Amino acid sequence: MKRKIRICVLHGAISNAGDFLIYKRGKKLLENFFDDNFDFIYKLRSKPITGDFDGLILLGGPLVTRTLHVQSKNIVEYIKNRNIPIFCMGLGISGKELQDYKNYFLDRESVLFWKYIYETTNLFSVRDIDTSNMLKNYGINAEMTGCPALFNLQNIGNKSRDFKNREIRKIAVTIPNIRIRAYPPKTISDFLKTTYLFYLLSKNFKDKEVVIFFQHGYAGLNQANKIMATIFGFESSDISGESLEKSGLDNFDIHIGTRLHSHIYFLSLNKPSFLLSVGARTDSFLKTIRTPNERFTASGIKNMVYMVKNKILENNFDDFDNVPGEIKKYFLIMKNFLGQIESFYRRN
Repeated sequence: MKRKIRICVLHGAISNAGDFLIYKRGKKLLENFFDDNFDFIYKLRSKPITGDFDGLILLGGPLVTRTLHVQSKNIVEYIKNRNIPIFCMGLGISGKELQDYKNYFLDRESVLFWKYIYETTNLFSVRDIDTSNMLKNYGINAEMTGCPALFNLQNIGNKSRDFKNREIRKIAVTIPNIRIRAYPPKTISDFLKTTYLFYLLSKNFKDKEVVIFFQHGYAGLNQANKIMATIFGFESSDISGESLEKSGLDNFDIHIGTRLHSHIYFLSLNKPSFLLSVGARTDSFLKTIRTPNERFTASGIKNMVYMVKNKILENNFDDFDNVPGEIKKYFLIMKNFLGQIESFYRRN
């Protein structure tokens, strides 16, 4: 009997519900579009990699960082004495502001790492336009497939839901993850802006059910935001440790917030999502699939809340009519990319 091709799929789903969405939807893509000759083994890339495989797939997330990420260092250790093909599937850049495409990497080690990864197969896909453009400046001709999390296989190509004849009752809200080790002025700023968002939501959506979703859970300083949410009369939900598909978000009519993958999840359900952009990751996605958005600043938050209020009053969500077609376009590119991985093994 012919031996199966064993591919290790390295993912980043540790606790963040958005990372779990990438992992679960990426897994469905691989298992739907590869035949029984392939055996996929899924491992966290945050841990040392063990075992012998016929290839690696680096699955999604902001792994393309300015200096080599600790997860990338695990990959370096694994491939050090191995000649193994490596495929990248829907990777993105980190969240720090992107100044230009030509001077992204801060050390030679990162440049050499990503060029080596690319040269093992020449099959490298990314989730947004900025990541694609930046990598091309370093000689990496990446395919723009979009993020694996975009692709809800039960919903590809369906038209946007018609909200004009239904009442918007339930609003899901996501907020920044406040990290203890973050730069203190940013931590304080994010907390104050989040409090301001809660205040405006409480004043403008008294007749709606508003729930605050915590993708990273309540750990550390996120507990302070949970307390503030309670003060303003909102329920909170800890959705860490599992995919957004199991979070209950699908029961909500619209999303307002800062979390990129909650935004992606709503768009994949053909539901309106209003993104407050917090950095390169969200900015880059908005260049890839354009939807109504604002910066996560005091004025941006105010503009966003009033924008959503007016759209609900007018029952006008025409700004999202382009989304199903855009997702389908990237889905077809992703299918072709996965086919190229399969062809790679037929040739070799």
